[in-house]
Amino acid sequence: MTDVGSPDQERLRTGYERMLAHLRERFAAADKEVPSFAEAVTETQQQMVEAGELSAAEAEQVARYLRRDAEEAGAWLAQRADDDPHLGDWLRMDLQMLESWLWDAFSSIADRTKLELQGFTTTGEPSLYHTGEVCGPGTLQCLACGREITFTRPDPIPRCPGCEQRDFVRIGGGSDTGETA
Repeated sequence: MTDVGSPDQERLRTGYERMLAHLRERFAAADKEVPSFAEAVTETQQQMVEAGELSAAEAEQVARYLRRDAEEAGAWLAQRADDDPHLGDWLRMDLQMLESWLWDAFSSIADRTKLELQGFTTTGEPSLYHTGEVCGPGTLQCLACGREITFTRPDPIPRCPGCEQRDFVRIGGGSDTGETA
C-alpha cells in the first residue's frame, strides 16, 4: 500500500479531482443522449489514460474511489427522497468549507447516481474505506474506536488518529464533531 502523503497518493488525489471535473463537464455538455454514470466513468477513465493524465492502473483506482463515493451519496439521497434530502447533510460539514467547483461537481454526479439507483435495491450496508485510499468530501468513522475524520476535498485516508486502525465507514447527518483531514 502506498504511504499517505506520498507522490503516488498526490497523483491519485489530483486524479480524483480531475476525473470529477471531467465527469461534470461530460454531463453538462450531454445533449439528448446522456450516458449512464457507469458509462461516463469508464469513458472518462479511458480518456484520461489516452491523454496521459493517469496511468491505466491509477485511472482504475481513481474510478473505483469515485464510483464508491458517488454510489454512497446517491444511495443516501435515494433512500431519503421523500424527505427532500440535502447532500450537505450527508457530507456533515459546512458547505462554505468546500470549494464551489468541488461542490458543483460532486453534487451533480451524486444526483445522477441517485436517479440511477432509485430503480435498484441496495444492501443498505455501507462501503468500507481503508487507509491509503482516496476519499471524496465527507466524514468517515473509524470502525475500531468511532473517531471521525472529515474530508473537505479528495484526500488519501490516513490511519485513525485515535487508534491507528485502517478501516472506516462513511457517515452522514448530524453535526461535524470530527477532525478535518
